[in-house]
Amino acid sequence: MSHIRIGIFFFFLSMFISCKSEYEHYVDQEIESGVRNDSLILGMYIGQTRKDFFNTCWQLNKQKLISQGTGNRTAKYIEPYDSLANQSLRKELLFYGIFDEKDVMQGMEMTYSYTTWAPWNHDKYSTFLADELKGYYMKHYGKNPFVEIDLGLPEYKAFVKIDGNRHILIYPKNKKDVAVKIEDIHFRLDQQKKREMKS
Repeated sequence: MSHIRIGIFFFFLSMFISCKSEYEHYVDQEIESGVRNDSLILGMYIGQTRKDFFNTCWQLNKQKLISQGTGNRTAKYIEPYDSLANQSLRKELLFYGIFDEKDVMQGMEMTYSYTTWAPWNHDKYSTFLADELKGYYMKHYGKNPFVEIDLGLPEYKAFVKIDGNRHILIYPKNKKDVAVKIEDIHFRLDQQKKREMKS
């Protein structure tokens, strides 16, 4: 009888596990790894304070590496000119830190676009840029793969890669812009739980 009960237990356990999405398995696997990857962009990292973020931006601005974004709501970085590179692929980056209730930076929200984007430049549309950014983040931010996830975007695909605690989401926002969001996975899951409790 005990063998039957054990068999039933593992049957339902396997049913429960199989109900989890590929994304949920990915999250569980990386959390269990215990690996920490805290680097963000331009020398900034998860765990800095809001004050650290502003000080870093101030120093980068003094070096003329970044400037203010539209409406002073973001910082703006434009890839430096490289005479050996394809200039049509230069990118503009708007970014701002993601902070918790203690003003500790838990990630970065970014928007990329090609500086040569125009409605008639179809090869500079966001779908092409998203593919380029996936390659960039694969090369520089860990070797785990991107997986496609459903964000309910009718026209565009969204992709996630997770390396330990660092969660990277990439998706086109419109024909021009691509959103990239890097977050600590623990913070992301905590925020998700809070939203679910409110709804």
